[in-house]
Amino acid sequence: MATIVNTMIQGLSEQMVQARLNSADARPFLFGTHFPVNKVNGFVWKTLTNQLEKRNVAADLHTDNGTIVRKRRPLFESAKGDIPFISISREMSRSEIKDYQTALAFAQNEDAAKLVQYWGGDVDFCFTGVQSELEYIAWALASNAGKLSFTTTNNATFANEFDLDYDVDASTQKKNTSTDWGTSASADIIGDLATVIKGAKGNGLNPKFAFVNLETFYKICSAEQIIKACASYLANAVGIAQTPDLAAVNAMLAKQAWLNGIQLIVIDQDITREFKDGTQTSGNPFATDRLILSENRILGSTQYDILQERNDAIIRVERAHTVIKKYGTVEPTAEITIGQTDAIPVFDTAYRNIYLKTDGQAWS
Repeated sequence: MATIVNTMIQGLSEQMVQARLNSADARPFLFGTHFPVNKVNGFVWKTLTNQLEKRNVAADLHTDNGTIVRKRRPLFESAKGDIPFISISREMSRSEIKDYQTALAFAQNEDAAKLVQYWGGDVDFCFTGVQSELEYIAWALASNAGKLSFTTTNNATFANEFDLDYDVDASTQKKNTSTDWGTSASADIIGDLATVIKGAKGNGLNPKFAFVNLETFYKICSAEQIIKACASYLANAVGIAQTPDLAAVNAMLAKQAWLNGIQLIVIDQDITREFKDGTQTSGNPFATDRLILSENRILGSTQYDILQERNDAIIRVERAHTVIKKYGTVEPTAEITIGQTDAIPVFDTAYRNIYLKTDGQAWS
């Protein structure tokens, strides 16, 4: 094992790394909006909400001297497990350190802006890597009805002890459409949504939002039924209706009877995964031909805890759930940057959502 020493970047301080971490852009990631970050104690995650409680249970009329009827307490559905350790690292090799030292020799001071590229990029890379994994877990889990397995195809270090399965009710929550929404001429998107929403309301649910990925949204807005429903009477009459955008589709859906004012939320995301052999693959973690009907924009929480560590040779900084470390090694000579977190997106609304396959095929 390599011997850990202080950073090889001359003049680099904890304050400089902290400032770089604080400036890293988290806006491209959507999990923080729909799975807000929440610190817990004990490195154990769990759903906190009473998922199955029926809303708006009415009181009854009673006589002055009568006994008040006791209402049933709903069963408390909860899932929990250990919070996994997520990490990513990058190494600056000996030759790259030589390049840095050459640049430093020509710089007027150690804080020169052009020197930041030699260490700042690795901080950004590791911060982004941590957020990317949380983004992947959030949307892969949600779009697959609360089930996610970690294999060699979606995790470089195979760790199936963290497989997730919320065991949602297949009969009441996992549905499929009567038509394939990918077939433009015959897709009955409005009818399928009306049927599913009616069933959901019969089970005490009140869905207001529909989550889909970008490819599924393309299928929705390309369907002849949707194009006609979004177009004006004049456009339909002369046959010049155009493919609508998200705002037009949502405006149309809001006016449809039986759709409960449903609004689409499109998950447009691209996550790249690098495997042990250096190959990479990219894609949207939200599965295609899936739609999540939810009562809320917030689907859960990203729960985390922080392991307290101390090593005088290591620069260590924090930003919410993310920890960045920087240090040098002498054999081989290298500069190491690590991004890590003990965190996981928790699917708090798992038992109050409807999961719809939009290709007409049943869930397997």
